Amino acid sequence: MQTDLTHYSKYLNHHVYLAAYGIACILLGAAFAIYAESPIVILLGLAIVGFLVFLSMDFSLYALLLCLPFSRRYILPAEAEVQTPTEPLLGMLVFAFFIRKVVDRVMRAKVRERDDTTDGRFPFRVPVCIYIFVHFLPIFNAPQLFVSAKGAFRAAVYIMSSFLAYELIKNRRDLRRLFVAAFPSALIAVIWTAVVLIYNIDEWQWTSAYRGSPFTNYSVYGSFTAIFFLIVLSRLLLDRTHYDRVLWTVMFIVFGVGLMMCFSRGVWLSAIAAVTFLLMLTGEQHKRILFVVLVGGILLFIFSVPGVSNVVFNRISTAFSLEFASNQSRLLRWGQAIIMFLQSPIIGNGYGAFAMIYEPNVSLIGEFVAQYRLGAHSEYLQVLAELGIVGFAVWMWVIFAFFSFGLRALSGIDDGFYRFVIIGLMTAELSLLVHFTVNNLLNGDRIGVPFWIIYGLLPTVVNIAKRETAL
Repeated sequence: MQTDLTHYSKYLNHHVYLAAYGIACILLGAAFAIYAESPIVILLGLAIVGFLVFLSMDFSLYALLLCLPFSRRYILPAEAEVQTPTEPLLGMLVFAFFIRKVVDRVMRAKVRERDDTTDGRFPFRVPVCIYIFVHFLPIFNAPQLFVSAKGAFRAAVYIMSSFLAYELIKNRRDLRRLFVAAFPSALIAVIWTAVVLIYNIDEWQWTSAYRGSPFTNYSVYGSFTAIFFLIVLSRLLLDRTHYDRVLWTVMFIVFGVGLMMCFSRGVWLSAIAAVTFLLMLTGEQHKRILFVVLVGGILLFIFSVPGVSNVVFNRISTAFSLEFASNQSRLLRWGQAIIMFLQSPIIGNGYGAFAMIYEPNVSLIGEFVAQYRLGAHSEYLQVLAELGIVGFAVWMWVIFAFFSFGLRALSGIDDGFYRFVIIGLMTAELSLLVHFTVNNLLNGDRIGVPFWIIYGLLPTVVNIAKRETAL
């Protein structure tokens, strides 16, 4: 009898949360409709979003991933900018996470049930917390203290996504909800962008081709698409359990075509490296051969389209050409990053200092000065310049901890579903890390949020797999 009442209470609470969440969403929509021309809509929106976050952190995380591809830059007074709605939602999630931890510590009890399991602390908490700390360590070296401190806080919130993923995703049901929230919106965004690119095919190799799409440039679009493509590919190659293979094949085709529509050499390089890593972990020779033959056939078909092969080969041939303006600009940025590192090699020049110090070459970019300047065109060099050798060493620790944990976990997990998830997450993370050699994308929500959520998701998936195996 007691068990029945407990289950009924859980069922009732769940639907009360859903009803309150729905009402809050309706109120938020009404506020935007009534006060669309007034600044009060911002305060009302933030208040209602804050209420939703404290009401249910789980659903707020799903909402964050649902909105992620369609987040837009919103300009606030004093020339500040924020990605809405993802950054306010993420900030509130992190704040609610800290409040819950404080309450847990004070009350000496868990406020939220954890499915009668204890997975222990986040295994990457030490490198992640130290990495957050080193973002604040050199802010007094930055040309603008306030701007550097603000950027460090923003980066810390992104990094805290890893803790959120580890704390909020506790079982297969949560994992399924996470995928349901993330994949459909990503699918819509990629289809939308591919249609825009086809419409603007004459400008395919330029950022201007992305006007009217959810993405601002090909680097962000390609990296975002690669994450989902690699996870889908991992399932098709590794998961032998029962699932809708037709649906996943359709997603493979959509994300695969979307990836091929990208014109970024960095994305091409990262995708090749990630797929190679995935095939190495597949362990089944016939699947490797089948996939290579399939990809080869698709590429042959694409290159047979008039004009496509010339454009692609021309793009590849410019990769090492010093006559190409973007290569010259990249080399100048890399050189500036090295100079900055040599000026303050231990703790760096402060987070965000590169954009404050670097002056673009007018002969390469013309008289136009972008409102939002690019970074060092390499995440690794930017970390080295802004956080010094200390920050770079911790960054390497963060990366090593992730892959060593994942590879060790694979040796003890035989379930096809969990093996596909673990390998898919590692492969997606690797694709981003390879792309980071020639670009810096972690300070944007469409890449920063998935990167750190995947970072926290890997150990929680391993915990779920071990727990189900032990039952």
